[in-house]
Amino acid sequence: MNLNELAQQGEPQDPAMAPDQTEQAAKQPASPEQQAQFDMLLGRARQIMGETAEEWMQALKLDPVATAVKFGTQTLRHLAQQSEQAGQPVDPAVLIHAGIQLVKDVAGIANEAGVVPDEKLEGFLQDVMQQSIAEYLRMDADEGLLQPGEGMPGAQPEQADQPMGMNLAQMAQQGGQS
Repeated sequence: MNLNELAQQGEPQDPAMAPDQTEQAAKQPASPEQQAQFDMLLGRARQIMGETAEEWMQALKLDPVATAVKFGTQTLRHLAQQSEQAGQPVDPAVLIHAGIQLVKDVAGIANEAGVVPDEKLEGFLQDVMQQSIAEYLRMDADEGLLQPGEGMPGAQPEQADQPMGMNLAQMAQQGGQS
C-alpha cells in the first residue's frame, strides 16, 4: 500500500491547509524514498509491537486510548529520532501516514480482542489520532524543539543544550525538505 492510498483512506486534514492544497497533497503519489521510509518505519514499529505484545495488550485492556497513544507516539518518535541521527530524517508526511496506519493496526487488534467494540471503533480511532498528534507536539515542547507559537501555546524557546533535531512543526512548515 502506498502513501497515496493511505491518504485517500481518511487522513485527518490539516485545518491550516487550504482545501485545494489538501486535495493536491492527497493526490500526489509517494516518491520511492517516501515509500521506502514508510515501509521501514511501519515495519519496524510492527516488529516492536510484536516483540512487546504481551505488555501492551495488558495495558490496552486497562486504558485502550492512552495505551495506543503512548505506544504509537513513543515508538514512532523513537524510530524517527534514530533515522535522523543516522542522517536520514523522516519526511513528516511519512511520519503522519505511518502513525495513521499504526493506529489502525492497534485499533484492529483491540477490536479483535474485544477491548474496543465495533460501535466504539470510529471514536477510538479519532481520539487516538488527535491525542497522538498532541502528545508528539508535547514531547517536542518538552525537548525544547518548539519555538514559541509553534504547535502549542506557551512553548518554550529552543535551548542551546537541547537536542538539535528538527521538530514535527518545523518539518511540516518546510514541506519535509531538509
